[in-house]
Amino acid sequence: MWGSTKSEVEEWLKSQEISTSQVEVIIFALYSGLSDVNGEGLFSKEFIRDYESAQKMVDELQSAKPLLELRKKYQKIHEQAELELSIGLAYNQRTGVVDPSKAVLHLSNALKFRLPEETRLRIFLWRGSSQEQLKKNDKALEDYLRGLLACSYYDLSGEWPEIKPPNVSIYINSDNPEMPQRIMDHQRYRETIDFRKFLFMQRYFLIDAVKRIQKNPVIDEDQVRKVLKTLSPDTSRYDIVVGFIKSENKQPWP
Repeated sequence: MWGSTKSEVEEWLKSQEISTSQVEVIIFALYSGLSDVNGEGLFSKEFIRDYESAQKMVDELQSAKPLLELRKKYQKIHEQAELELSIGLAYNQRTGVVDPSKAVLHLSNALKFRLPEETRLRIFLWRGSSQEQLKKNDKALEDYLRGLLACSYYDLSGEWPEIKPPNVSIYINSDNPEMPQRIMDHQRYRETIDFRKFLFMQRYFLIDAVKRIQKNPVIDEDQVRKVLKTLSPDTSRYDIVVGFIKSENKQPWP
């Protein structure tokens, strides 16, 4: 549900027979993408309640102070990660709160935690945009290339992936002993396709960002390669990333 609009989330909730009163909690509590070993949420009901309230206050006050204050109360690692990321995003994009210097600070703090790959890729794009606002195109380029380096390790050839129906029948309430495994297999497949879709989109946005700042004549291919050498010793990735940037970069989704 990352990147979905509120109306899209509400429609999804209705299909799942979940009360739409929980929409804001679901939207706001998923920034870090952190979960336990079973894929369940790590956050307590108390944290989610206070977090939701603070997010609403950010808009009302046009200040990140409500989120900043939560850091004193919630000291667990996953709570601190969620809060640093949320504060960074507030300074990155919330109306009346935007402050690129503070966005860079808190998004950098969030990256100190062990976050899911998807979350880290998003942060590179967000932090890069704040660096651009600060006229620090060299730092922005580093973040965008960090994201493209990560993308280079995945096979993103071919067309936009679509989720296909299972080849065997799946019934939630079946007494077939093989059904639980079939359900897990199909869920894993769906998650893989969703992640590939995310990578296609993220690569597109990262390439677009690099092309945007390449209008600065100092940032040419040689400069890109120099930066790549400082970010990774894996020389096998350099040509792939440069190839990304040189591509036409058509919108990947239909």
